[in-house]
Amino acid sequence: MKSPLLLHIPHSSLSIPKTVRDKLYVSEAELERELLRMTDRYTDILFDLPTITNHSIIYPVSRLVVDPERFEDDEKEPMAAVGMGVIYTATSQKTLLRTQPDVCERTELLDAYYHPHHRRFTEAVAELLNEAGQALIIDCHSFASRPLPYELNQENDRPDICLGTDAFHTPNWLLDSVREAFLKLGYSVAINHPFAGTIVPLPYYTQEARVLSIMIEINRKLYMHEDTGEKGPLFARVKDDIATVASQIVQT
Repeated sequence: MKSPLLLHIPHSSLSIPKTVRDKLYVSEAELERELLRMTDRYTDILFDLPTITNHSIIYPVSRLVVDPERFEDDEKEPMAAVGMGVIYTATSQKTLLRTQPDVCERTELLDAYYHPHHRRFTEAVAELLNEAGQALIIDCHSFASRPLPYELNQENDRPDICLGTDAFHTPNWLLDSVREAFLKLGYSVAINHPFAGTIVPLPYYTQEARVLSIMIEINRKLYMHEDTGEKGPLFARVKDDIATVASQIVQT
């Protein structure tokens, strides 16, 4: 039986095309710090699970270019209120990143990055539904050990693992399985704290019960030095533990 697991990795890239870099008002040093804060660094490696699934959708550029996990329409996107809609105009420190693009540039950016990513994502889900009869999405993220100024949740009490859910697409058995697997490995786990929700391609959202989704966010202090971006001493262990949890999910 083909594994129904699909890994969605939207925020691991550090790449910023020159045409976009030229629009940013931050210095090289400031940009490096912002990428350190905002990138889910190494999630493409931590969630590389070739023995479990070969289905993964990895966004090729930085979220500072266009964020694929925001709603395209800023009127529907809560983070647009702090300058972090689909195209960021503010940094994590609430300072100016860039001016709002005009209609032409906005369309070009969305057509170059946002729309192709979501087409690939939707097509991958369709393929799994056809081949495996189900698609089980893991939305793969990491988060800073201390709240960043832009974040809506400013509580300092942060778990090792944050699990994000959706009322329609995250059944109780899936949430319980993932939570218990991480707890057994010795991690502290919180549900929808400090971040909530999980992604599903819009054509399937609340329409197809065979599409399941859960967000797994890893506290960066577990696997990297947050002030330098270098891998930490427990990197390999965290990667192995993620594989253990993912393996249990597909066997449940």
